[in-house]
Amino acid sequence: MPDDLFGDRVPRTQRKKTARRACETDLRTSSRRVKDVARFEDLYRLAAILELSPGPRRGRPPEYPPYVYVLFLALRGIHGSARYCAGDLQDTTIWKKIRKGVAHHLGTDEAKRLPKTGPSRHQWQHAQRKLLVPRLEELNATFTDLALTQALRQGLLPSDARRCWSSPQRHQLIAGDGTVAKSPTLSTQPYSEDTTTGEIRRHRVDPASSWQKEGGADRTGNAPDQSPANEDPGQNTEGSESDEAMVLGTKFVVFSTRHRGYFRRVFLNYAHVPHDQEGGEAAVALDLACSILEAADGCMGVLYDGAFRGMHRDVIARRGRLLINKQHKGTRPRYIRTLSYRRCRHELWSQGGRVHERAYLDNGTSTLIPLPVRKLERRASTHTHRWYHLLTVPGPRGPREHREPVGITTTPGERDEGQSDTETGFHRAEHLLQIPDDTAVHQTIYGGREDTEAGFSQFDRSLWNRRMIAFGAEAQSLVVLGFLLAQNATSAARYKEDPTYADADPETTGLTDEGKPRRS
Repeated sequence: MPDDLFGDRVPRTQRKKTARRACETDLRTSSRRVKDVARFEDLYRLAAILELSPGPRRGRPPEYPPYVYVLFLALRGIHGSARYCAGDLQDTTIWKKIRKGVAHHLGTDEAKRLPKTGPSRHQWQHAQRKLLVPRLEELNATFTDLALTQALRQGLLPSDARRCWSSPQRHQLIAGDGTVAKSPTLSTQPYSEDTTTGEIRRHRVDPASSWQKEGGADRTGNAPDQSPANEDPGQNTEGSESDEAMVLGTKFVVFSTRHRGYFRRVFLNYAHVPHDQEGGEAAVALDLACSILEAADGCMGVLYDGAFRGMHRDVIARRGRLLINKQHKGTRPRYIRTLSYRRCRHELWSQGGRVHERAYLDNGTSTLIPLPVRKLERRASTHTHRWYHLLTVPGPRGPREHREPVGITTTPGERDEGQSDTETGFHRAEHLLQIPDDTAVHQTIYGGREDTEAGFSQFDRSLWNRRMIAFGAEAQSLVVLGFLLAQNATSAARYKEDPTYADADPETTGLTDEGKPRRS
């Protein structure tokens, strides 16, 4: 049997641990992170959009300029609450670090004009309500542009790097996922009645929170492909999803990219997912991913979980990029076509995201054998891209080559009449992945998607009592934005300290077992 391009999945017990263990020098204290935020240049650029020209009736000038409240926003992502952050800024030692950062970017005169201590919690709440929330959309748009520029500056998503479509590097991909921030209160009703005393009690309810599913692979609400086709009687088609936990909170989708090493992640954008959003998490995530792909030519693809299905893979593949995720467990084997040669016939089926050949056994049953993939082809046309697996089909007179389209479900007009996938009832993007699930390459690359859980874990730990510290979608979006700013500030500081990524682990996803580059 010829070797497969993507390789066989390595058992967990045989996998080599290449990650470098963290040491004391990898730690980043809160005091050091405050300095990172104060010296983060993009933060001052973000605050520039908040500068307001004085109106005809000039009142008393504010005690603090707008950039101080953007600094407060990012520092809250470190301290976990506005109360603790305001108290910390009353410390003259901490405030001195802030003033040094201001002097570094805006000049010494600007730093001298600042008060002797930072703003109070009351001043922050007023600024959040009157200054930040009304300009939330502009802040998010500017943050997205600045974050992508930072990623490119730090050598992430490079447009001039070598590309291997069958085995991309971690820093050439973007990874996204959804997370549910727990509601600041467990109350879902504004009033409750004590059955014993009849007392009416009032409760504060978060309008943005709802019961969300967390931990499952399919959270889109879309049913699996139901188009009619033959099913292999010899295959086990049971594939129900694992039980999902229900969490009361607000869902957000976040995308990031990173290089190997500690504190190297750059968060690119985020979005709030309303509980009544059409298409659910996947629809919001797809819009965010496409916006990054349009702006970053060096981005080779997207890492996401099972929330992305065939319709989402189709959109990404047509843009000429990879979508790497796991195959839905409920997807059943589907008949594709029969290859007829002079002395043999081969019945092709899809299973596990790749092409298999149906082999009949002596006992009257059949089984599906995966066909080796020799090459992953990417072809560009005027308006779209096409992806193919160059398969090796074994035969009695030697192996033959067959080219099978993957990743895209063709529609009428894209193929000869009656030959498109829509007309034949085969949802190709749902059943045939660009990089199959059960392979060594997928096993290595998909770890970048699972790595996003570390970022969400840091976000949960940054919140007081691990619950959202604000009420309402807009105020909660500011909480997420502040956390992303703080993380990007540390990433930028780490890059200045070590721009060569000397602490990074060796990249192995683009190499064969002999250490040679893979061919695509």
